[in-house]
Amino acid sequence: MNRRALLALAGTPLAARADAPEVLLLAGQPVLELARHPTVGPRLRSMSAGRQRIVSDTLRGAGPPLAITDGRWVHGYGVTEEARVFLGFDTHTESVVILLLQNERPSLFIPPRVAPWPAALQPALRDFAPDMAAVMRFSG
Repeated sequence: MNRRALLALAGTPLAARADAPEVLLLAGQPVLELARHPTVGPRLRSMSAGRQRIVSDTLRGAGPPLAITDGRWVHGYGVTEEARVFLGFDTHTESVVILLLQNERPSLFIPPRVAPWPAALQPALRDFAPDMAAVMRFSG
């Protein structure tokens, strides 16, 4: 891609560029399939910096099949003896959310703990970690 094309892409609003509806087809699969998707995997690796191994191992753990909320959020979680991880992906904005709990304590928040989380995910997070969902902020 040449410099002019990159500059044009950079000037395009993110919402106009982003859209990954094919991820919705993963519903019913294990959460690991979301983590392996080419739109999610590279981001997940960089976002979990320093915790890649525990996140990767935990996404291979037991958990419910991927679900869809609000027609756009694909989400699920994995559980092992060492940790629990929630992974969500917004197919419209291509936003990734991650909540890693180690020994039932938060170890990684994406978005950060002080930032609001998408309100559409509140019920799913309540299923994943009721105590955490009770103290998290949700918006939108």
